[in-house]
Amino acid sequence: MNDFADWRARSRALLAAGVAPEHTQWDDAHRQPELVVPDPVATDGNGASFRISPQLYDLLETTACHRDARRFAVMYRLLWRVTHGTPHLLEDAADDDVRAVTRMARAVRLDSHKMTAFVRFREVRPPDAGESTWIAWYEPSHRIIARTAPFFVKRFATMVWTIVTPDGVAHWDKSTVALLPYDASITRPANDAKEALWLLYYESIFNPARLNVRAMQKEMPQKYWANLPEAARIPDLVATAAQRAGRMVETVSAPVRPRVRASEPAPIAAAGRDDAPPAKADIDGCRRCPLWERATQGVNGKGPPRAALMLVGEQPGDAEDLAGEPFVGPAGKLLRSALQRAGIAADGVYITNAVKHFNWEPRGKRRIHKTPSQQAVAACRHWLDEEIRHVQPRVVVALGASALLALTGQKMPIAAGRARPLQLSEGRRLVATYHPAAILRAPDGTTREALLQSLIDDLRRAATLAPPPAPGGTG
Repeated sequence: MNDFADWRARSRALLAAGVAPEHTQWDDAHRQPELVVPDPVATDGNGASFRISPQLYDLLETTACHRDARRFAVMYRLLWRVTHGTPHLLEDAADDDVRAVTRMARAVRLDSHKMTAFVRFREVRPPDAGESTWIAWYEPSHRIIARTAPFFVKRFATMVWTIVTPDGVAHWDKSTVALLPYDASITRPANDAKEALWLLYYESIFNPARLNVRAMQKEMPQKYWANLPEAARIPDLVATAAQRAGRMVETVSAPVRPRVRASEPAPIAAAGRDDAPPAKADIDGCRRCPLWERATQGVNGKGPPRAALMLVGEQPGDAEDLAGEPFVGPAGKLLRSALQRAGIAADGVYITNAVKHFNWEPRGKRRIHKTPSQQAVAACRHWLDEEIRHVQPRVVVALGASALLALTGQKMPIAAGRARPLQLSEGRRLVATYHPAAILRAPDGTTREALLQSLIDDLRRAATLAPPPAPGGTG
């Protein structure tokens, strides 16, 4: 037997008769699968019932689709143990029966997922120009045609289609799905009129910059290729991937604003305390490092001219490079949320970056952040000093290791910087904390929440060190 409904009926009778697993025999005769309605209660003809959890029912129903001939014996042994004194057996992941059934169920679920991804229909037009039928051939690893047919019913409800597998045929007539025996007389269409369009689409979405042959073969093993029209194009697409990726890099373009090109760095003027902060034209025209060549524009700091608290990040991101303002992307939203939770008004804080131009590398058609070099950090130190001199903050907060390097000239892990009192200059304190972008990149929610709480705590501490100036004061 290979049908869950038959196994379920037989298991009910055996349980009702008190037949232990060691006294049973299970065959694996070839029978066609059926679509079944889940019923978590197994009941015999005399009214005796054996209640099992929906989790166990789903696990057994899924395992029944596996090709291993021993599956029914293992399933009954697991069912017997659960209904005879070990109701929480599924919680023991080390149990041999639980492991075996779980492994088989996982293989069946993966096979069903592969089927939903790799079935390709071809159109068959009748001679009388009536409604077309769509036919697909598929060779699954397990007996999953009945299990997976409802997916295609929902996805292609308005088509008349047939999926042929070695285990049986699923046919949908737009009202009912029928599960039929395998029919070798169903011929495989050579092609259809729409296949060329599909191949053109497939080639257009094939991204050579992200090609990983090993990962592709793992996700789409070659055993599936015989029924995939696009498989014939894959060798050529792989062979030309490096060349195509090179062309993509050459054609990647970022929005560019007119720049005043200069061969020499802008001169550093000896400025007094009341001079204006660096103007946008000054930052845009800076040539102290090569970052200006690929950035859209320089990004100045933003905030009150005499803010008691200054936040210094690493560099503009993609959103900041396009907008011309600091911290307007995802990291900026997180930072403003942290400020609010720390009880600090964002519009009363001066926010800037240690590096004023966006350093990036292409990833397909996207511009991905790239950590600026120490040379770029050192080259931009002049502009950061000018901002500090103009704003005169009582406390400066270094968001991340690059900002801490720019402010202190020392490479120091943020954890070490947070653990010690730091002085930027006489009368001006320095607080080190995590960059919001590092929090967004945290590997899991627990780590992310812990880092965010550290950022909020550090901002609160910085605020207590930076009381607002007295009325009429200059800071």
